[in-house]
Amino acid sequence: MSKNQINELALAREMQLMFNYAKGFAPIGEGLNKWQGNIEIDTPEGKVKIPVEVLVPLKFPLYPPRVILQDKSIIHPNVEKDGNVLLQITHEWKPDKHVYQVIKALERLFEKVPPKTTSGKVTRQKASVQTWETVATPSQKKVEDINETISELQKKIRKKDDEIRKLRAEVVKGSDEKISKIENLDVLLPSDKKQSEKILLQAQSVALADLLSTLDEKFKDGEISPVDFAKLYRRYTKEMYLTSKNLEQS
Repeated sequence: MSKNQINELALAREMQLMFNYAKGFAPIGEGLNKWQGNIEIDTPEGKVKIPVEVLVPLKFPLYPPRVILQDKSIIHPNVEKDGNVLLQITHEWKPDKHVYQVIKALERLFEKVPPKTTSGKVTRQKASVQTWETVATPSQKKVEDINETISELQKKIRKKDDEIRKLRAEVVKGSDEKISKIENLDVLLPSDKKQSEKILLQAQSVALADLLSTLDEKFKDGEISPVDFAKLYRRYTKEMYLTSKNLEQS
């Protein structure tokens, strides 16, 4: 899979996450690299809807998106004169982060440090990045270490692969009746080789469906990077397709 294909797949998945978790934001034009929406904030002058533009680079997710406020009258320590927003999440970017999380980080920042609008003479301070310690909640800090979660997912995938290989080995040996375990359920393989292979394929299909479901949940929760998701999703959807084909022919 080329880098462009990985980027396109990652952007397609980001689109689903944006529609689910960043209500009011929509892509501009035919591509998915430019998003626009409004963030409602409380200011000393009352509630204000700020138009926000999110630019996703071509090398996403290796490089972070850029957030720009379209309303240049907004005054905030993290907002530069051209509307560019300095966020901790983009300042310390990791490829396993998502675009919607950047928008959520902006909302949390404005809740913690409410912006102001220009009314009369207002001195704009030089923009600086709010640190993670000052912006993040205790629960958000726990999410920082995702490598352990990804490692657990990969161990689960390897474990399922081992279970499938063991089942295949038992069928090849042609033993009369064997007990195999999938997801802690005992499956009695009949002596007939065709029936055994069919049961094995059905078990493999269930295991792969569970894998894909777990993979999708981990990615949606931001616990696995788009690059890892693309590789694993492509691998297991292909295996699922081949398994379905073999089931049809059995």
